[in-house]
Amino acid sequence: MRNDVKCGVLVVGHGSRRKEANRDVREAAIQIGKCGGFPLVQAAFLEIEQPDISAGFKRLVQEGAGSITVHPYFLSPGRHTRGDLPREVGAVAADFPDVSYRITEPLAAHPFVIAASVERILETIDPDRSKAPDAASYVARQGTVYLVGAGPGDPGLLTVKARDLLCSCEVVIYDYLVNPEILRQVPTSTERIYVGKVGGGRQTPQDRINTLLIENALNGKRVVRLKGGDPFLFGRGGEEAGALRAAGVSYEVVPGISSALGVATYAGIPLTHRGLSSSVAVVTGARGGDGAHERGLFRNLAAADTIVVLMGLSHLREIAHDLTTAGRSEETPVAVVRWGTYEGQQTVTGTLGTIAVQAERAGMRAPAVIVVGEVVRLRERLKWFEESVEGANAEDLEAALAVAC
Repeated sequence: MRNDVKCGVLVVGHGSRRKEANRDVREAAIQIGKCGGFPLVQAAFLEIEQPDISAGFKRLVQEGAGSITVHPYFLSPGRHTRGDLPREVGAVAADFPDVSYRITEPLAAHPFVIAASVERILETIDPDRSKAPDAASYVARQGTVYLVGAGPGDPGLLTVKARDLLCSCEVVIYDYLVNPEILRQVPTSTERIYVGKVGGGRQTPQDRINTLLIENALNGKRVVRLKGGDPFLFGRGGEEAGALRAAGVSYEVVPGISSALGVATYAGIPLTHRGLSSSVAVVTGARGGDGAHERGLFRNLAAADTIVVLMGLSHLREIAHDLTTAGRSEETPVAVVRWGTYEGQQTVTGTLGTIAVQAERAGMRAPAVIVVGEVVRLRERLKWFEESVEGANAEDLEAALAVAC
């Protein structure tokens, strides 16, 4: 379909002698237009009420629609959606050979409808449930790209907006550091495009990623660009937003929890703490482009109470040297956290003078976050996550042994 063809949506209800039932269909059409970003939407009815399908179809054509999507609004899948509706639409469409049309699948057994039905049943069983405010629902719009932060890894740290957009997108373009569990939010019909960048391994050029985003959006798709952490913190989100704007593509940015914050928290390290740290510097440990260590980078950062280094593990020895050369004591505490917020999170602590050797001995590899500063000392009494995982694993082992015995 050409990009310059206007798309119309015909929302078809059954039609009733009860005005409130017909009003429901009209209101649904309005809401579908608003939430889906469809400029041309028209309600129509199979019988009794006007406009009928023929009149509704013609109105959309008069408003400039060159392609019409017919949506059966809670019509029966058999007789109406695959019987009456195609016949009536086909008859009126024959008068407009230059206008294409398609008919959506009925809502009958759609997972969202089932989920909503379950929620209504539970509300009725327990009326107190209905007193809680409904969660906001965010539906991806056609022709829009959403630059979405997936957080540091734990699927529970995904924002509500990110989750809703994943549930309603047609294309998801995702990175290496996105937890595969998060992709379970994506419908099976959604196209998944992997564009990960792995140090020393497969690389997807940024220009290629920009092209994928632009092409899919211009084809009218609902696109989610899913990035580990936050899109605007060492995530190249600014570059992608700039490319989208230059191409005239609408976009939104959905912040995510950066690994700089989330991983330190899961390691039991508060980045600020009264009496220990009132300033934080977040820096990349590898230069953009070639991934080399940028000498002198830490000279102006050494004065920060806490320093968080992302993508710096391969240059840990040089980073420690640069910081001590810039005036930090060799006894300054350091933590290296690998796969932070995942169940397999691994943490090694030491000092600027020892951490490189300790990390090597522990076999630490990327992805890892480095935290430098006195706040690292707090980890010994605040490391809640790893202790909770160890406790859960111990309980599982006890349960397995009890069954075996």
